[in-house]
Amino acid sequence: MNLPLIPHSRPVFDAPFEQAAKQTVHSQMLAQGEETTALEADISAALNIPFVLAIDSGTHALMLALRHLTAGKQQPRVAMSSYACASLLFAVKHIGGIPLFIDCDAFLCMNKDHAFAQAAMADVLILVHPFGMIEPLAAETFPCPVIEDIAQSVGGSLADKAAGSFGDMTIGSLYATKPWGGAYGGFIASRDEHIIAKIRNMTDPDRADISQAYAGHHQLSNMHATLARQRLLVAKYELGKRQEITKAFAALVENTSATWISSQAGTTGNHFRFIVRCINSAEDCIAAFQALGIGASKPVIQPLHHSGKTLCRQTDLQWQHNVSLPVLTNFSAQEFERMSQGILSCL
Repeated sequence: MNLPLIPHSRPVFDAPFEQAAKQTVHSQMLAQGEETTALEADISAALNIPFVLAIDSGTHALMLALRHLTAGKQQPRVAMSSYACASLLFAVKHIGGIPLFIDCDAFLCMNKDHAFAQAAMADVLILVHPFGMIEPLAAETFPCPVIEDIAQSVGGSLADKAAGSFGDMTIGSLYATKPWGGAYGGFIASRDEHIIAKIRNMTDPDRADISQAYAGHHQLSNMHATLARQRLLVAKYELGKRQEITKAFAALVENTSATWISSQAGTTGNHFRFIVRCINSAEDCIAAFQALGIGASKPVIQPLHHSGKTLCRQTDLQWQHNVSLPVLTNFSAQEFERMSQGILSCL
């Protein structure tokens, strides 16, 4: 029997989203405008960071942050975790940069010794809070500027200090499947008004100084901002739902041979993903879940260091055995039961 798929991600867009979108359409002001400005204020308040710029995507937010921090440098060197989204690598390629890959530890965060070794040679470090967990090294002082990537971990904290509070600059995503997802978009946050003003000049070619090195169409529309604002209104509720689901799944995993990769001591994640380390290969576990109509996936499709010659042995080991399972805030009772059965039978 073919069971309906439980997808890996399924964001809720219910009546309040529909009503807000209708109001924006009826305003006939769909391009960047008052909703975009209001979203920037909402994000600023949520992060307690005074200056925020809404961008058309999280990848472009990172690219623009990198452009600002590496201005005037030829082939800047950018350090980043290898066990991360490919968007990081492509943002670095976009600026003509050279990536310096960092191996991970058993918790999928950066290996401390390797992180400091690579940062010592870097012009910038991209510090990612992975998969809804918090990177403990965020509290460390690195020998280069740090861009803190909270795309997956907004709402988390380290020693009671919010994710996003540690870097020289902070970037995030507003893509539909992310914790603060609307439909599409991203943001840059900084405590330096001058930085945000400089980057804003790169987001509209028609208003840019034609002598500057780069400008592109990176504004966020009112429509995308409207949807993201609605998500922020329910973000704490959805985090609580994910926490309940994670607690139930973690209890089930204790009865299997697998290991739940949880947030480390002193950190509080947002439970964006539920990741387990399997005894068998990730491919075998994913196939078993998919046979039950469960959209399991590898946390990353391919480690970033596979694009070059850097050795990241722990990253390769994690990639071979780790599986990410759906954590949907709108699980039906039947779907939750199937997930529970899948955890017990597939791991």
